[in-house]
Amino acid sequence: MTVENGPAARGDSVPAGPGASSPAPTAPVPDLPPASAPPSVPLPEAASASTPAPAQAPAPESPPPPAPVEPPRTVSALRKLLRTAGAGPAAGALAMLGPARRAELFLQLRPAEQKQILGVAAAELAAGLLSDCDSASLVATLSKIELGSLAPALRQIAPDDLADLLLRLRPELAEGVLAQLDAPLAADVRRLMAFDPRTAGGLMTTRYLSVPEVLTVGRAVETLRSAHSPESPSYVYVVDVNGKLTGVAPLRSLLMAGPRAEVRSIMRTDLTRLRTATTREEIVGHFSQRGYISLPVVDERDRLVGIVTFDDVMAAISEQERSVIQGVTGADPRESVKETLAATRGRLPWISVTIASGLGCAVIAGLFQQTLAELVVLGIFLPVVLALGESLGAQTTSVVLSTFAARDLSRGELLLFAGKEALISGLVGLYAGAAVGGLSFLWHGDARLGGVIGGAVAASMLWAGILAVVVPAAMRRWRVNTAVASGPLVLALVDLSTLVLYFGGAAAYLAAAR
Repeated sequence: MTVENGPAARGDSVPAGPGASSPAPTAPVPDLPPASAPPSVPLPEAASASTPAPAQAPAPESPPPPAPVEPPRTVSALRKLLRTAGAGPAAGALAMLGPARRAELFLQLRPAEQKQILGVAAAELAAGLLSDCDSASLVATLSKIELGSLAPALRQIAPDDLADLLLRLRPELAEGVLAQLDAPLAADVRRLMAFDPRTAGGLMTTRYLSVPEVLTVGRAVETLRSAHSPESPSYVYVVDVNGKLTGVAPLRSLLMAGPRAEVRSIMRTDLTRLRTATTREEIVGHFSQRGYISLPVVDERDRLVGIVTFDDVMAAISEQERSVIQGVTGADPRESVKETLAATRGRLPWISVTIASGLGCAVIAGLFQQTLAELVVLGIFLPVVLALGESLGAQTTSVVLSTFAARDLSRGELLLFAGKEALISGLVGLYAGAAVGGLSFLWHGDARLGGVIGGAVAASMLWAGILAVVVPAAMRRWRVNTAVASGPLVLALVDLSTLVLYFGGAAAYLAAAR
């Protein structure tokens, strides 16, 4: 016998359909025989017509769905969410915000809290946080986190943002990050990190004090307490959430302000800034005119990437002067602190080139023995002619080395520079040639021979000026140390060419006189 589950089977009333006069009485269900039911399942007694059936137990209710996480409006709300719900919901809430607001809140978290969120955030969110936030404010966090876990996020960051970030880290950490990148991306980042050492990017240090403008003074002071030793602790640079330089605040003003005041309310916005490509000459001009202790360096997007201090500038000037002196004289100004044998070895290349050039001059003079025998006066003025060529060559070489040490010249700038130096050398040569030619005429009374000697002096000095530009420029192009080899080579070539012009002109004079 089949047991029905409908209302009629339970003895409940079935409502009448349309047109029905009255509900039909329900007959009581007789007791089922024991054999018709499985032994393990007892059957309930049948309900009588006069006894109402017990009400059906309500189905158990499912737990209500979790309330949706709302985007945090303040850093306190974000911290509460992180503390109560965990890093996952906090990261999800940050992902619901726009990039600017998300960066503002993330920067106001402590490094341990930032580490929690970065540890569970999706690669896209982590990449956005690392690229949108001021990189200097993330150093403490990145120093504590396993960078291998951030590899998927790091690969999504633009190369310039990643280079700016890696410049903040210790070299071993930066190399660890680069090892996580694909080879093309790592190559791009390395290239962006390699600033020209003769520019602000090459002179700057990343050890400075900076805080985001969205922080309160109390939070900023707390951040500064954990900062590494800065190069210029007297000033605190203020940046926006993207790392762009917005102002500077003296450390004294920050310490004297109320802890609830915003950093932006006490900063100064009228500050001089350097670009990463600013040349050493321009940097020296800024420091000498205003007496700065340090100046901030920004990239092409006005993001703060470092500072140049007065000590950095003085060290750069000293290095530039040392390289010029060594290039012109062949001696290292730091010999006083070098070992004797090391200082001796440093001078030998110059001496060797001088010996070789002297032998070359002897060979050239031997080729013109007959000319010297007929014109003894040539030997008398020979030391003067050689000294003038060497003097002009040394002067021009020092100017060229100083210019090359200060900045790179484009091809057009190099041509203009070479033309200017050639013109100067030509004018100086005309003066020296006229003076020496006039003196030789007074000495021996031969105007034509005086003209030959004077012309040889002028031509040799013009050629010396040209060599003094061409030789260092060629060595620079071939990546040879110009400070070590320019002077010896220039002077050797000047001596050889001067003798050829001097004796060659005299030989032509004798041939014409016969």
